[in-house]
Amino acid sequence: MITKTFTVSINDEEKTFLIRSPSTKDQKEASKVYNQAFSDAIKSKAIVRAKIDELLKEQGLWDDEKQLQLDKLQSEISYRERKLAEGGISLKDAKKIALEIRNIRADIRELISVKMSLDNNTAEGQADNAKFNYLVSACTVYKENNQPYFRSLEDYLEKASSEVALKAAQTMANMMYGLDSNYEANLPENKFLKDYNFVDSKLRLINNEGKLIDEEGRLIDETGRYIDENGNFIDKNGFKVDKDGEYIIETKPFLDDEGKPIIKNSEKPLTQDNLDTKKETKEDVENTISSTES
Repeated sequence: MITKTFTVSINDEEKTFLIRSPSTKDQKEASKVYNQAFSDAIKSKAIVRAKIDELLKEQGLWDDEKQLQLDKLQSEISYRERKLAEGGISLKDAKKIALEIRNIRADIRELISVKMSLDNNTAEGQADNAKFNYLVSACTVYKENNQPYFRSLEDYLEKASSEVALKAAQTMANMMYGLDSNYEANLPENKFLKDYNFVDSKLRLINNEGKLIDEEGRLIDETGRYIDENGNFIDKNGFKVDKDGEYIIETKPFLDDEGKPIIKNSEKPLTQDNLDTKKETKEDVENTISSTES
């Protein structure tokens, strides 16, 4: 296994870590952790991977129709990837195909999410995770002196949400399973979109000015909310809204059955007498101010 390094800032100081190759001792200990986790999972009545499809069908979570749907979606991706690779079509059509591929991949992820979630909870899945966690805890060392960063598996689990632990796990996964850290960026559709400046470095859609947009070309901000040219919030149809999504519009009073304005929070309609009273009150205030100033 090839060693890899990563750098993390700790207390404003850059620290470089190394994921070293597991030793024979590490592998033996990892196997023990796997076996213990597998045994515990079986005792707690976790299913084994061989039973996943059977269980999914029993629970109505997967059937032949969904399998056919998955096969169809995968075929649609293959067809569009070939079209994109062949070229010879307008750039507009090529962009449309690339976006269709992205959306189909999202549909596939949603379709198989139940399967993936269930697999993680199988006896083998729990044991695999335990073994992986042990190897991360044992093989993450300071590059400068090759000393372990995590004191134990328990220490790693306690720090699992820290930047060091997250990067260590990602690096270990890349090394063990051959995962590409730039997997999304290297997908055919994303490479095309990047080559022709349809997306930014984070694979977000942009227009000719480099501004974020949705698939319909409407401007959005960093959080995905619609905005106008000046950065003001709008809805998808272009009407102005505030930060809470409420429409910014000149409101008019609602009317009663006779078509007369109704005062808000009052059952009494806004009559001419009320209007005259309000007018008189305003005039009284103005007169009072005038007399005070004189």
